Amino acid sequence: MSKVSYGNIVDLLSKYSYTPAVAVIQLISLISVYAAGMEIAIYHLPLIGSAITAHIYSAAIVVILGLLLFAAAMRTDSLMLKSLSLLNALFCVIAAFEGLFYFGGYTFPIYAFGMGIGFLGVLFTNAGVILYAIKH
Repeated sequence: MSKVSYGNIVDLLSKYSYTPAVAVIQLISLISVYAAGMEIAIYHLPLIGSAITAHIYSAAIVVILGLLLFAAAMRTDSLMLKSLSLLNALFCVIAAFEGLFYFGGYTFPIYAFGMGIGFLGVLFTNAGVILYAIKH
């Protein structure tokens, strides 16, 4: 078994134009989006205050990182990585627009459902990018 060292982790995360590193940072931001969103839903918090602010800013960071992930993947030669990162960026945009409609005043449940579908799409495509980049 090989020892885990700083050099090994840097080599692992710098593959494919740093797509695994960007994907890991996006995954951490996605966890904060989930935590803030569930805090709003579980405790029936109003759409003002720290929870909604954390949710919106974390979601904006996830979208920016999704676009950076797509840009990093476009620099590689892997078609699978390009397609997964494109799907990731599309799911980010879908979740963002559904969130804008939901938190912007149209509080229909279908927009919350759209945010959830976008969230799951980002989560699964992010995991696919990380696993593909580490495996190959």
